[in-house]
Amino acid sequence: MIALDADDRLICLRAGEAADDHHGAVLPPISQASLYRKRTMKELLEGLSREHSANVYSRGTNPTVKALEDTLAKLERAEACKCFGSGMGAVSAVLFGLLKSGDHVLFVNDIYGPTLQLAARLEEFGVSWSQSFAQDVDAIAAEMRSETRLVYMESPGSMLFRLLPVADICAMAKARGALTVIDNTVATPLLQKPLALGADLTLHSCSKYIGGHSDVIGGAVMGSQNLIESLFYKSYMLLGSVLAPFDAFLLLRGLMTLPDRMLRHHEDALAVANYLQKHPRICAVHHPAFCMEDKTLFEKQMRGHSGLFSVALKDTSYAETLAIADRLKFFGRAVSWGGAESLVLCGHKSDPAGRKTRIPATLLRLSVGLEGADNLIADLEQALA
Repeated sequence: MIALDADDRLICLRAGEAADDHHGAVLPPISQASLYRKRTMKELLEGLSREHSANVYSRGTNPTVKALEDTLAKLERAEACKCFGSGMGAVSAVLFGLLKSGDHVLFVNDIYGPTLQLAARLEEFGVSWSQSFAQDVDAIAAEMRSETRLVYMESPGSMLFRLLPVADICAMAKARGALTVIDNTVATPLLQKPLALGADLTLHSCSKYIGGHSDVIGGAVMGSQNLIESLFYKSYMLLGSVLAPFDAFLLLRGLMTLPDRMLRHHEDALAVANYLQKHPRICAVHHPAFCMEDKTLFEKQMRGHSGLFSVALKDTSYAETLAIADRLKFFGRAVSWGGAESLVLCGHKSDPAGRKTRIPATLLRLSVGLEGADNLIADLEQALA
């Protein structure tokens, strides 16, 4: 059973509370201004010296975006947060802001494809990378190099949703002088808190569960005040992946219902996964609650799982996998996930970085929405028949 923190529910419900009254508005107003006039030149110059906290130009700090950042920081138990125009904007800021020529980044677990594409691009600038699929911390440590500056994790991992011993990996990396970052998008800040497990940074594609309505693109990075301020000047301001004030407003609205949506996603996904685990055409269900190797980690690190998991089809061709996906009626065929609607995506024969992948082509990734478990099970029944 999912067990949400009572404080998190209140933080989400009060996401719209502003620092001042704003005439009693229940949500902060959308500050659509691109720049902010100051009373004196001295005040303007002082603002420019601390753009990470002063409203000078909305490429830097904006009141509506700041309200979202403060709320997300509270949810992740972080000192600070910076929001971006997309999840990849957040990933780019982390990699460009923390790495330099000669550095190495170790990716651990199955990683979101475009993140690896960016890593491949960084090779042209002298940054090397490698990927480990090990779950044992000693095996991961063996893949560290003297020049490893960053350990980048996903737990649960993309597509197969395997878990990592996050606390052990963070402690090992710290002892070797490397920073750690974890993409926490799948779990959301409600179901897993990587900073409490020792991670230096946690990041999210806010387009998924945080937004929750498939109508906004955004990203966020949370961590210590010093690290976030460093990223602000080294990469956020220079790369320009700015979150628009209206998009911040949509994300604040999404946060207010996040706890209730995650409860429903969790429960309905478990019901659907239980059904599929017994189906004769399914040979594996990739869900943390159904993996015996991950059971202890799941109970230790997470308060529940989201609506995202995958299944491997038995004795099925790639063409038939596509046909099954096409027969689904409630599950729309689309990328991304985390909205009210259920979605399906097939596995790929190679990952976006151009390498062979361990993701089978006969895999179906399911994002369980809010249509109701009975409706979704019936849909899968007819598609698999």
